[in-house]
Amino acid sequence: MVALAFIGLVATSCGNQNSETGQPTATVSQKNDNVNESTETATAGGRLVYGLIAETNGWNPSASQWATSGTQVARTIYDTLAAYDENSQIQPFLAEKFTPNATYDEWVITLRPNVKFHNGKTLTADDVRRNQEFLKRSPLTSSPYETIESFSTRGELDVVVKMKDPWVNYPYSLATQIGVVVDPDWMEDKASDPQKPIGTGPFKVDTWVPDKSMLVRKNASYWQKGYPLLDEVEYRPIPDDTSRSNSLRSGELDVIEASNAQEIKKFKGDADTGNFQVFNAVQGESAEVFVMINTLQPPLDTIEGRQALAYATDADYYNATLNGGLFEVAKGPFSPSSPWYTATDYPSPDANKARDLVEKVKTNNGGQFKIALVGPPTPGVQEGMQLLEQQWEAVGIDVEISTTDQLSMIVKVISGKYQAAIWQQFDSPNPLGDSVWWHPRSAFPLDSDKTSLNFARSKDDEIGKALDLARQTTDPAVEKEQYRIVQQRMNANLPYIWLYHAQVAVVADKTLVNVTKFNLPNGTRGLGVQSGVHPVWQIWRKA
Repeated sequence: MVALAFIGLVATSCGNQNSETGQPTATVSQKNDNVNESTETATAGGRLVYGLIAETNGWNPSASQWATSGTQVARTIYDTLAAYDENSQIQPFLAEKFTPNATYDEWVITLRPNVKFHNGKTLTADDVRRNQEFLKRSPLTSSPYETIESFSTRGELDVVVKMKDPWVNYPYSLATQIGVVVDPDWMEDKASDPQKPIGTGPFKVDTWVPDKSMLVRKNASYWQKGYPLLDEVEYRPIPDDTSRSNSLRSGELDVIEASNAQEIKKFKGDADTGNFQVFNAVQGESAEVFVMINTLQPPLDTIEGRQALAYATDADYYNATLNGGLFEVAKGPFSPSSPWYTATDYPSPDANKARDLVEKVKTNNGGQFKIALVGPPTPGVQEGMQLLEQQWEAVGIDVEISTTDQLSMIVKVISGKYQAAIWQQFDSPNPLGDSVWWHPRSAFPLDSDKTSLNFARSKDDEIGKALDLARQTTDPAVEKEQYRIVQQRMNANLPYIWLYHAQVAVVADKTLVNVTKFNLPNGTRGLGVQSGVHPVWQIWRKA
């Protein structure tokens, strides 16, 4: 799954400097190391213990906020209708095929036959229709459905989707949270046990003790014959980077998510000696770490206020100091290696320009320019906020920094109760998956009862028009041109102060086979690790 209604929170970072020179150490290549892949007959059975960065607040796709760790777990218990292949092209997954009409304003989703839910019920087109209509009504997930008119069924396996406007790349949305297939009776019934989600995925939830452990057991009736190979997987949320890494080294864990630059470098050194497998190659699009601005909160509701922050922020120094150069500095939502990237103007650090803008803001704001910056309570992020505080205060901005846990921070951002936040997002292999976060129709006033998935509340009609045209065109050149406009407008309006492109790594014990190697039902290889998320049904352990 890749984010459409998935909410990402910032990856941790950590300072890494040469003690003799005081300069950042050399960068580490973004490639996988010591990978154990095999086509030999797998040894089935056994268990896997997986260390997560954070806990998640639930498993109902219509109401729960899934960051990287939540998405990882969701991918274990649920299937999506579509999935990405290794070239970031969309392919059918739980669906057998997607068929558009000639004008792309109607699509038919054809399901695979004989798929069972965890409770033994057979999946039908009506289940998917009910899923989609419920998600369409949900405050959290309704925005992506603005262009969809209706859902209906045709027989037991066909779901007919009618659009208000042409949607050429509609199947891409079905690889996201709104493409998850859940037993509609469980999802719709408020009396359902929230700790026992019912999907069609490779594993069933056995027990879930929040903030401690989730145990999932093999779904013996899984539709992909011969899978899963493991008998059970236990997920343990361990927010502290060092504790999570030490638990892997001690053998208490088999796999971990790793986003701390220092820890990734250490594990890559261990990979050279054959002790661990490290998956940190960027596949598809990488997420960006940035300062997200609430453009409705003064004084950042003015372009001068946002420009002052941008000119005062030295992202190169930030990245070199905190990450040792492991991550690439960002100047927009796409890296230069992305097929969607187009170079656009973004403010370079300039303290003098920043000071001039700060004075303009103060003149119009009673002599004050105060900002509250919030972030998660991890050591690296706190260090980064202190660095931003120093840079911003150096040009005359009064800065207050604070931390809060991941779930509370997500609530703050969704509700608009923040000025500026350290955030990580925008890793969809196709920009369609991120468009809901940028579209002006996803931005609502602070007092609205609607959920604003455009967390920056940035209403730019030109971005909206470009995103709509990108969704409707069949010409790749026209599609890329629309995303150029999106990048240009973002960097003109500055709802985001870019810091760096991040990739959550996966580190695994050397005995595990095919940690990220899997094939989709049509035989193509799937997209391995996407921002720390990958399937586990194909993993097995070699003695």
